[in-house]
Amino acid sequence: MAACTRRADPDVIASPALREPLAETFAWLTGRIAEVLAEGQRRGEFTAALDPAETAAAVVAVVQGGYVLARSADSAEPFDRAIRGALALLAAHA
Repeated sequence: MAACTRRADPDVIASPALREPLAETFAWLTGRIAEVLAEGQRRGEFTAALDPAETAAAVVAVVQGGYVLARSADSAEPFDRAIRGALALLAAHA
């Protein structure tokens, strides 16, 4: 399964038409997560030291990276570990 993903990646990278919807989706997702984190700050759920935009970018990267690692390992464990790590980092700012 991972081999199919690797073969498709160069096709996506080479095509602006294929990259554009992905870029738009990731930008929307990152922006939405940043909004949620900023709202959490306003409610006192996160410290002022948390940067919502930077943290949102990290969360998206962790989820996507965890997905890739899980696919390559044919196991959900790498994804689960990545998510637990991201939650621990967020908890440090609670």
